Amino acid sequence: MSLHRILKVAVAGLAVVWLTLLALPAHALSGADTAYLINQRYRATPSKCFVGSPAFECSGVLIRTAPRGDNSGNFWRLGPDDVAAGYATLSYLRIDQPGANPPDSVGFVMTDRPAAASAGQPYELMCGRAPLGQTLPPCPGDPQAVGVNLWQENAPSALAVQAVYYDVAHGGQLAQALRYQLQYFDATRIWVPILKASLGNGAATVFGFDERDQLEWGYAVIKDLEARYLDTRMTCPGNTPGYNCSGVLIRITGYGTTFHSWNPSDNSVSRNGVSFSYARSDMKLTTTITGGPGVIMRELQAPAAHPLEWRCAFPLNASTSSRADSCNTGADYRLCDARGINTAAQWRSAYGASPASACGLSPTIAQFGVLVELRQTLFSGHNEVIIASWPQNIPTEISLEALFYPTSDAKAGALYIQQDYMATTGRFMPVLSVNLTQPPGSMFSYNPLDQTGALQPGAVLAIPGDGRPDPAW
Repeated sequence: MSLHRILKVAVAGLAVVWLTLLALPAHALSGADTAYLINQRYRATPSKCFVGSPAFECSGVLIRTAPRGDNSGNFWRLGPDDVAAGYATLSYLRIDQPGANPPDSVGFVMTDRPAAASAGQPYELMCGRAPLGQTLPPCPGDPQAVGVNLWQENAPSALAVQAVYYDVAHGGQLAQALRYQLQYFDATRIWVPILKASLGNGAATVFGFDERDQLEWGYAVIKDLEARYLDTRMTCPGNTPGYNCSGVLIRITGYGTTFHSWNPSDNSVSRNGVSFSYARSDMKLTTTITGGPGVIMRELQAPAAHPLEWRCAFPLNASTSSRADSCNTGADYRLCDARGINTAAQWRSAYGASPASACGLSPTIAQFGVLVELRQTLFSGHNEVIIASWPQNIPTEISLEALFYPTSDAKAGALYIQQDYMATTGRFMPVLSVNLTQPPGSMFSYNPLDQTGALQPGAVLAIPGDGRPDPAW
């Protein structure tokens, strides 16, 4: 086949894919597909659409921000100026047009008119800039704007909302976009994607999608946690111990104004050991060290700028906060295998009467097997895994997966940590409810209505109650 023929077939194939995406209702597309279509519209530069329709119908991107004033209202509300004019004003973005300057850095993208009509969300163009507007008059007071007919504010599902966006080039905050996403879901039961945008001139404008920016990301997290909890493999890819790719590392932390809960405590730094519990179906874990809120980590083999290191493990609480190096016993810094303790029977013989004084099981496949075997009979309390201390203040570089609360009275603390994380990083971190006494499939639960800590941009929330000080472990 000739190169010309190959290229012709490839272009035809891409056209089919694009037309297929256009034919789908907005809520049926993935967030990545939605971002792709919006970027394609932004780059399209026809002088008109179809026979003689305005170019706004099939090219460029229509965006709108909420009216100035009451910030507590829904983002799709109409303002007094809209009602007085008889149409709603939107900004128009296209690669060959002057950059728009919307009044806010967070708003929504309107679906192109043909796709909106196909989805049962039709609207009419009322005015728009020449010459792209064809026969449309310019919008009075703002010749660069595009006007569409007013919509029913109490029927948002009929409004052609394709996505919510936040413009990072002009200070847009994810927290506000998450509020908008939740508003629309509450009113319609439809999730529209949040897109990270950078609005500028020409090729500087781009819309991107990140699944971790979405409120529904929490559902994916609990699915992942449940799968890892049930995964009892003893080895992982690369012939490494099973803890690298299975199970759930969970840690109770403090929360307060003088430290960040994702940082190692002073005690942890001094002994190069951050204490976690390790939940897996064969660990028979039903409790953690206390009932406070805390953090959950991804599997250790997950990509991270600063990977975490499993140093040693204990089948029961080993009171490591009072040990000099977390895994040592007094002046003896050898791990169990170096002491000749290589089986569960040998461990019970040496430490069955005093598990708090036990040696640390080394981070090998064989010693991980000993840990699993010991937990079949020693499961009255929590186990303890020592993770090497990591540097302070690198929340986006460690493999943090979620925040959690085990009891309802710890929920406020988890939300405090969530808001602190949002204020520090600008990123969303889901808060989960965790009940280790429940059967698999219901231990981890997520409610998008619980995520109020991530919806508060600006100052950190008032600390709940008296807070809980930086833990000693």
